[in-house]
Amino acid sequence: MKTQVLTQKSSISTLSLLTLLILLFTLNTAIGQTNTDTPTTNERVIKGLISDENGPLKDVNVRKKGSRNGVVTNEKGEFTFPEKLKTGDVLLISFIGFETQEYIIGAETTFVSLVLTEAMIEMIGALDANTPYRSKRKN
Repeated sequence: MKTQVLTQKSSISTLSLLTLLILLFTLNTAIGQTNTDTPTTNERVIKGLISDENGPLKDVNVRKKGSRNGVVTNEKGEFTFPEKLKTGDVLLISFIGFETQEYIIGAETTFVSLVLTEAMIEMIGALDANTPYRSKRKN
């Protein structure tokens, strides 16, 4: 008879432990869920216009810093970035002969307008003007 009482107590404690575990897992997943209908980040499409002092620039590289994603400007100097960007992302704008610029996406940024400045290119060395050029072809 003692054996039967122990078995009943054991099955009651196992059942209550199992019920407790099920309740814990059920409540834990219900609390941990978030609403996926609203985006948690403020990602948005970024468009822009890149120019210099003479007007729009074609084929300017616009790339996200730390990524290979990017785009080049069209004939009118306009671009639409191929992925959605969020606040704090950095765009690298580069073009041969111009200074590379960084543009940080702000909280309300949807359009980027930049005027690039020419890069200072310095030539080092001297020309050899003492030796005249002569063609090796015979006339």
